[in-house]
Amino acid sequence: MVLDKYKLLLVDLDGVVWRGGKVLEENMAFLRAAHSKGVRVVFVTNNATRSRRLYAERLSSILGLEVNADDVLTSGYATAVWLRENYGAARILVVGEEGLIEELTRQGHIVVGSMDPPRCPIDFVVVGLDRSVTYAKLTAAHKAIIECKAGLIACNADNTIPTSLGLEPGAGALLAFLKASTGTEPLVVIGKPNTYMFELALREKKVTKSEALVIGDRCDTDVEAAKRAGLDSVLVLTGVAGERGDKCDATYIVDNLMELA
Repeated sequence: MVLDKYKLLLVDLDGVVWRGGKVLEENMAFLRAAHSKGVRVVFVTNNATRSRRLYAERLSSILGLEVNADDVLTSGYATAVWLRENYGAARILVVGEEGLIEELTRQGHIVVGSMDPPRCPIDFVVVGLDRSVTYAKLTAAHKAIIECKAGLIACNADNTIPTSLGLEPGAGALLAFLKASTGTEPLVVIGKPNTYMFELALREKKVTKSEALVIGDRCDTDVEAAKRAGLDSVLVLTGVAGERGDKCDATYIVDNLMELA
C-alpha cells in the first residue's frame, strides 16, 4: 500500500482537494486515511492569494482534522522565504493580494505602496495573482522596474487558474504584461514546476526524497516539478489533466486518490 511507503505527502489543492467550489470527497477520504496512519500531509499550492493561515483554517474545516499553517506551503510563502534567504529583508512592491502581502511581511519584508512615480528605493517587484489589479498598479510596477531598477520576482507563471466558471487569467498573465512592458525577465519563478517549494518542504519537515510523494492534477506543474526534484508522483485525474485528457510519466496515475488505497 502506498501509505506504507511514504512519510510525507506533498498535495496540491486545486484539482485535488477541491475543484472550483466543490470538495473532492474521495480524495479527502484518502488524506484522512493518510493522517490516521501517521503520514504527514503538506499542502503545496502555486496560488498565493491566501495566506497559509487562511488556507489552514479552510482545510481544517473541510477535512475535519487540525491543519496548521506549517502544513501549508504557498508560492507566496516560498517567495518570501527565498527572498529572505538570498537578500535579507527587502523593500517590495506587490502585484498580488492580501495573502501574499501577509507572507512577505511575516518574513520581515517591507511592502511599499503602488505610487506613480515610485518612491525609490524599491528592491523587488513581486507578482502573484491579483484579481483586483488595475492599470495604475501595473504602471507603478513597471516604473519600479525601470526607474528604481527593482528585480522582477514571480510567485508562479500559471497563465490560467481553474474556477467554477472555467479557466480565468492567472499570475502568469500579469507577469507577461510586465515582461513585455519592461523587457525584463524574472530573476526567479518560485512556483511549480520550479522545485524550490518541494525542496523547502523536505528541508522544513526533515524528510528525504525517497520518503516523499507528490500528489497533483497537472502534468506541467506538479508532475514536472516532482520529476525535476527526483520525487515520486501521483497524477490524479480529478482536475486539469483529467479534463484535458493529459497523461505523463507519473509514478502512479489514478482516477481518484482512493485507488491508491
